[in-house]
Amino acid sequence: MRRLSVLIGVLIGVAALLALNAGGAAADPPMRLADRVTDRAGVLTPNDVAEIQDAIQQLRTENNVDLFVVYVESFDGADGEEWAHETARLSQLGEEDALLAVAVADRAYGISVADGFPVDESRLDEIRTEDVEPRLSAEAWGGAAVALADGLRSGGGHGFGLGLAVVGGAVVVGAGAYALARRRRRTAGAAAAPGLPPDEFPDVSTADLAYRASAALIEVDDAVRTSEQELAAARAHFGDDAVAEFAAALEHSRADMLRAFTLRQRLDDDEPEDEPAARALHAEIVRLATAADERLDEQVEAFDALRGLEARAPEYVTGLRTRLDGVRARVPQVDAAWAALRSRYAATALEPVAGDVDQARELLTAADAELAEAQQGLDGGGSGAAVVAGRAAEDAITQVETLLDGIGRRESELADAAEQIPAARSEVELDLAEARALPGAEIAPVVARASAALAAADEAAGGPQPDPIAALRLLGEAGAALDQGMADAREAAERGRKAAAALGQAVLTARSSVAAAEDFVATRRGAVGAQARTRLAEAHRHLDQAGGADDPVAALGEAQQADALGREALRLAQADVSRWSPPGATNSVGADLAGLVLGGILSGATSGYRGGRHGGGGFSPGSFGGSASRGRRGGGGRF
Repeated sequence: MRRLSVLIGVLIGVAALLALNAGGAAADPPMRLADRVTDRAGVLTPNDVAEIQDAIQQLRTENNVDLFVVYVESFDGADGEEWAHETARLSQLGEEDALLAVAVADRAYGISVADGFPVDESRLDEIRTEDVEPRLSAEAWGGAAVALADGLRSGGGHGFGLGLAVVGGAVVVGAGAYALARRRRRTAGAAAAPGLPPDEFPDVSTADLAYRASAALIEVDDAVRTSEQELAAARAHFGDDAVAEFAAALEHSRADMLRAFTLRQRLDDDEPEDEPAARALHAEIVRLATAADERLDEQVEAFDALRGLEARAPEYVTGLRTRLDGVRARVPQVDAAWAALRSRYAATALEPVAGDVDQARELLTAADAELAEAQQGLDGGGSGAAVVAGRAAEDAITQVETLLDGIGRRESELADAAEQIPAARSEVELDLAEARALPGAEIAPVVARASAALAAADEAAGGPQPDPIAALRLLGEAGAALDQGMADAREAAERGRKAAAALGQAVLTARSSVAAAEDFVATRRGAVGAQARTRLAEAHRHLDQAGGADDPVAALGEAQQADALGREALRLAQADVSRWSPPGATNSVGADLAGLVLGGILSGATSGYRGGRHGGGGFSPGSFGGSASRGRRGGGGRF
C-alpha cells in the first residue's frame, strides 16, 4: 500500500507537470532592465555572457553606444518590437542606447533604438536580418547579441560627441568595414560549432551519418585484417624489399583506423555530445576510414599486377632485356647531341638537363644487374624473385628513357625560343614607346624596369653562346609589367577624368546640403545640440578641402563627405528641435519662439534636455520631458 501511494503521488506530480507545460511558456511583461545582459529564459552559458559583455564594452569604447539585451520565455502575444520599445521606455534608454529583446519560446524578437540613433534604418535592418535573425534561428542566443554589437560598431559610420573629429574617414570606410566583419561572422557561423570543422554532409541526417560511420568502421577493420594476411603472403613470396611500400601503407591505415575507433568510443561514452559535435565526429570517422581503405586498395592493385607478371615471368624478363639493349643503343647519339648543345648554348640554358647523360649510364648499369639477378631467379625456379628484380630493372630503364628524351626535348625548346625572340622583342619595344607617351609619374618606374629587362634579354639572346629561353622569359616579364603599368595608368587617368566631370555637381550638392543645415541651425540654434553642430563643422571643413584639392579624385571624395555630413547635421538638428521644449514656464508664444532661436539667453535657462551619459546606460528621469522612449524605431519578427 505504501508503494502504491508513492506511485500515485508520482503520477499526480507528473500529470501536474504536463498540465503546466501544456499551458505554455511563462510570459514576461516589459520591464526595467537592471543590467546590460538579462537572461530570464536561462539560455545563456557563462561563456555566452562573457562574450556579450566584451562585445558591448567594445561597442561603448569605440562608438560611445550602449547595448542592452534581454532574453525571456514569451512576449505573451505582444509584438516583439513594441515589447522592446516599452522595455526601453521603462529602462529610460536614450539616443545612444540600443535594446535587443528575445522571446525564446515564441521564437520572436525585437530591436529598439531612438530616432536619433546614429545607425540609419536601412543599415539597422541589414544587421538585423543578415546577422541577428539567422543566429537566433540557429539558437545561437549569445552569438545573436554579439553579432548585433559588432554590426552596430562596424556599421554606425561614426562615433559620438568629441569622437567626431575623425568622422570624415569613417563615413566612407564604415560600410566596407561592416561588410568585411559580416563576411567574417558568416564564415565563422558556417562551422558546426566553435572548434569544429564545417559540416561535410549538410544534406544527410544525423542518423544516416551515424550509420555511414559505423559501416565505414566495419569495412576498414575488415580491410586491415585482410591486408595483414595479404602482406604476410606477399612478404614470404616476393621478399621484404618488394613489400616495403605495402607495409608502410598498412601501418598508416591501421593508425587511421584506430583513431576512428577512438572517436567512436568518444561517442559511446557516458558524456553525450550535442548534435553539431556528434555530426563532426561521425564525419571524421567516415573520412579516416575511407582514406585508410582507399590506401590499402591501391597497394592490393599493385600486388595483383605483380602476381600477373609472375605467371609469365620468363617472357617478362626477356622483354626487359630487349628493351634495355634498345635504350643502350641510343646513348652514343644522345652523347653527340649533348656535345653540340654545349658548344652552341650558354651553360644556364642547359642547366635543367646537365648531368642527365651520366645519370642515364649509371641507371643502365643498375638495370643490367637487376636483369642478371632476375635470370638467376628463373634458372633456380624462383619466379617471384625474378619478377621483383625485373620490376626494379623496369623502373631503371624507364628513368633512362626519360633522361635521354629530355636532351632532345631541350634542344627543340631552345630552337623554338630563339625563333620567337624577334617578334617578342618588337612587341615590347612598341609597348615601351606607348608607355613613355602616357602621362603620370607612376608609369616611369615601370618603363625603367622594362627597359632594363629589354637590355638583359638582348644580352641573353646575343653572344656566341646565348640562352634563348632566359631571353624570352625576360621579354615576357617586361611585356606583362608594361601591360599592367599601362592599364593602371589609363585607369588612373580615367578615374581623374570622371572625378573632374563629377566634381562640379558634387560640390554643388554639398554646398546645398551644408547651407540648408547652416540655415536650420542658425534659425533654431536654441534647440540644437552639440552633435548636429559638430557634424556641420566637419561638413564645412570637408567642403573647404574639396575646393582646395589639386587631385580631382580626392576633391570629389571631400565633396561627397561634406554632402553626407551636411545631411546628417540637418537630420540631427531636426531631431533636436522635435524634442525641444521651451525652457522655464511661460505662456508667451513670442518668448517660446525666442527661446527656440536664442536658447537660454532670454530666460537664463539651459537647453531643453540634459546631456551626458549616466550609469547603467540610461538617461535621467527628467530627460526629454520624462518621455525617454518617444520616437523610437527598430524592427523585429519571428525566427
